[in-house]
Amino acid sequence: MAIIVTNRGMHILGTDNASTLDLRVAAFTGTVPAAGTIRDWNTLADAVASALVEAAVGGYARTDVSGVSFTEQDGTDTVEWRGDAMVLTSVAAGETWTCVAWYKENAGDTGDLIAIDEPAATLVTNGGNVTLPAFSIDLVQQ
Repeated sequence: MAIIVTNRGMHILGTDNASTLDLRVAAFTGTVPAAGTIRDWNTLADAVASALVEAAVGGYARTDVSGVSFTEQDGTDTVEWRGDAMVLTSVAAGETWTCVAWYKENAGDTGDLIAIDEPAATLVTNGGNVTLPAFSIDLVQQ
């Protein structure tokens, strides 16, 4: 599926400044809903209330995303949002993560949901490090 940006996420990325955006990432197991469902979610609580189950193995924690920036590309009429791929260390074995959620921290599950990313391959925890997908969204002028 790749990255599905929520309607609220479009608003945030269109109006917020990267230097003030407190971007976080959370990992989930379960079946990822259809894109149309995800687009209508507003908060991280909406993802938690769906068929998705947040990761719970030892070594997992919601994580701040570093290196968040945006760049205007006048030649292609896009705005590129980028953030680093975060590495969680010594994550206990036993879960298969099907997607990650990027959200703007407000307070716990009330964080504004920006996007859900369903990577091409699931992330399987095996007691080692897990690298979460990098934050990479392009807003394109239509």
